[in-house]
Amino acid sequence: SARSHTCCQRAESWLMRGFLALERQRKLNDALDRLEELKEFANFDFDVWRKKYMRWMNHKKSRVMDFFRRIDKDQDGKITRQEFIDGILASKFPTTKLEMTAVADIFDRDGDGYIDYYEFVAALHPNKDAYRPTTDADKIEDEVTRQVAQCKCAKRFQVEQIGENKYRFFLGNQFGDSQQLRLVRILRSTVMVRVGGGWMALDEFLVKNDPCRARGRTNLELRE
Repeated sequence: SARSHTCCQRAESWLMRGFLALERQRKLNDALDRLEELKEFANFDFDVWRKKYMRWMNHKKSRVMDFFRRIDKDQDGKITRQEFIDGILASKFPTTKLEMTAVADIFDRDGDGYIDYYEFVAALHPNKDAYRPTTDADKIEDEVTRQVAQCKCAKRFQVEQIGENKYRFFLGNQFGDSQQLRLVRILRSTVMVRVGGGWMALDEFLVKNDPCRARGRTNLELRE
């Protein structure tokens, strides 16, 4: 009948209005959430974020290297910005996409769209006071990573840990690429590398073997 048809039309109209009202409310809530996020982001301080992240990692008893390797699916030592952002968000660390975009800019120091392991650790541990490894093995790993992160070569100097106090150094110079297996230890608070029958400080070893650090030094200095 005409009356029931009219009732149906009214009911549909009310339903549509209700739906539109809910949709408007949802959009308003989203906009308010976004404004709140932007307000918080206006005061964003990476150092505060970094310390909070490291405390969170320590509380979970997670190692930075292990976390990076979980994100680095193909194990090539680097991840895309998006993989980095998604990995942190998926870990349930309390942060936002907006913050993570800013954080990714800081981690991707050379702006190539990728974050390699050395950039990852260097951003989290910008100075020795920010992170105090406890065991000798952790201290060695931290110092090796920090020193290697300073390499500015287009093809970054590579180091791979293959056992406790054992590292493989991938060396590149005018004679081509080579690999060296070296023992590394701590002696009087200094990380030392086994060379020949003695020990050499890690930073001095890298100066002699990392092309971008060797630049500007004379052949005599490098042979000493």
